[in-house]
Amino acid sequence: MKDLVNCVEQHIASIAGIKKVVIAYSGGVDSHVLLHTCSRVQKNLKHISFLAVYIDHGLHDHSSRWSTHCEQVASNLNIPFISRQVNAKNNRGEGPEQAARRARYAALSGFIDETSVLITAQHQDDQAETFMLQLLRGAGIDGLASMPSLHPFGLGFISRPLLKFGKQQLLNYAANEGLHWIEDSSNLNEAYDRNFLRQQVIPLLQNRWPAFSKTTARSASHCAEASLILADIASSVLMANKNKELEVKLILSQKADMQRLIIREWLKTHGVQSPSEKILEQIVKMLNVGADQLPLVAWAAHEIRLFDGSLFYRQQSRQIEFQSTNWQGEKLKLPDLMGQLSIKEVFGKGIKRDLWDAAVVSVKPRQGGERVKLTGRGGHKKLKKLFNEEKILPWARNLLPLIYLDNELAAVADLWVTEEFLANEAQPGYQINWYHPKLRIK
Repeated sequence: MKDLVNCVEQHIASIAGIKKVVIAYSGGVDSHVLLHTCSRVQKNLKHISFLAVYIDHGLHDHSSRWSTHCEQVASNLNIPFISRQVNAKNNRGEGPEQAARRARYAALSGFIDETSVLITAQHQDDQAETFMLQLLRGAGIDGLASMPSLHPFGLGFISRPLLKFGKQQLLNYAANEGLHWIEDSSNLNEAYDRNFLRQQVIPLLQNRWPAFSKTTARSASHCAEASLILADIASSVLMANKNKELEVKLILSQKADMQRLIIREWLKTHGVQSPSEKILEQIVKMLNVGADQLPLVAWAAHEIRLFDGSLFYRQQSRQIEFQSTNWQGEKLKLPDLMGQLSIKEVFGKGIKRDLWDAAVVSVKPRQGGERVKLTGRGGHKKLKKLFNEEKILPWARNLLPLIYLDNELAAVADLWVTEEFLANEAQPGYQINWYHPKLRIK
């Protein structure tokens, strides 16, 4: 049992710059063993604070009672405790297991800063199950690498110090220490893929190959090593990519298999797990689409768009409802990501002050077909043409506020002022400012 405690202590001590350890504590035997070992190692790691966090998914009738149990156990071990309730509903079509996992880790990330590590109780048998699940899903080496012992998480890290130990070793520790833990009946529900593997498939494999969990974990480790090497190769190519978007010419200069690797690695920089083979192939097909087209590939909460020779990654968001509204006073708050409009008194530029003050000023969304006449440009120009010239992102164009004076288009956000409303060198004017830090338009 001393080996287990020493392993946890050495694992935590090896993480440079760590001042806080957050323990993901569910009340089950695995996390109870982890919590118990931490109660011992904290005596030798006095420069590090420990915190146990219980996440209540609200999916079980006894979850609040389990929270009380966890709080009492943590208190007995002199480890501070916090319980958080999350919404684990499956509202993204991702399945109940993945929905609960996403909600749990999203909540836990809130406790992690640059000097923190989240430690979880996954062990060697869990690693084998993860490997099998990924194998059955047709995952590549990233998926088959399963769970790393240390990985960036939130602003800090996530660590799994028990991956070298099997389930039976944890049970032996719990028995020797007289631990009392929660038995979650949902772990027996074979409708969940992991439970089916755990209850039906893996015992059969272990009966034939007793070292199954150990050898499978070894295979996962080999895949992780190969994944790191490939990531380094792809990163060396991405170093030539100067922006968050991915330049198409950079990808097209590579072979097909390298193209897929680069796209996967680029998505990782946005915190996106590797998409399915089908989605990846759709993204690759975008690379040869004509410049006049604006293709879109969307899956789960993600989308990839092609514009101006680059791939753009965006998180899908709900459609913003922007209605026509009158603008009174100096400032006007706009919906959601659109931010705020304001005016500033200036001289020799902006919208003529006398025209503004005498008119009903309104802000309207783009309807399509609008034209403006700009100083120094012959004739009226369609907004679409101007947007193309300025490389305004197509998916942001309908969110640009149009300013009207008595129903005449006077300005397009803070980009252009129509010639007839533009103050000359001898006239006072109002300069429009559009503050939209959460909305990228070019």
